[in-house]
Amino acid sequence: MNTLVTFLSLGLLFAALFHYLKNGAIRKSASYMLYSVRDDLICLVAEDKLSEDSRIFQYYYKRINILLERAPNVGLDDAMDAFLYLQHSKSFEQSLDEATRRAEEMLTLVENESEEVSMIIANYYTASKCMMLAHSSIIRVLYIASVKYALTRMIKKIVSKEICEILKTVSFADKEANQFRHRRAGQH
Repeated sequence: MNTLVTFLSLGLLFAALFHYLKNGAIRKSASYMLYSVRDDLICLVAEDKLSEDSRIFQYYYKRINILLERAPNVGLDDAMDAFLYLQHSKSFEQSLDEATRRAEEMLTLVENESEEVSMIIANYYTASKCMMLAHSSIIRVLYIASVKYALTRMIKKIVSKEICEILKTVSFADKEANQFRHRRAGQH
């Protein structure tokens, strides 16, 4: 019996250690994705494909740096705050509406830029989504369940308001990444 308890204890310890290391690697990977997007954005400026003074560059460069400041050891709230610029004077819905409005404004500006610019911005939203999902295995599972299995209504009934807001923010980032990818593809 003692041997069984010992093996079970060691198994749980190794599982917890593996889980901890895996989550750390996922967080670092998400941070590296953001660094890559920032580097690509800077390369566009260096290659005169995008002006450093452009609203696109200024907006996304600032957003990326805010997320990177807090990465990789930030909580979900920090990642969501940085992504949406949440302010205590605004509700979550107001912040999400403002982020949507800004993304639409940037999408309009990107129409006049090269496809490369659109893809880098799409990569920003993808990296932001990964950053938010990297901070919670539970959120990852719930997000996959809501997207892949269309269980959004059921999930809303069983989880807290805060988790619903996080899932909504992750969905927003995913939707924006797709919009930037498809907007340019649809123009050709």
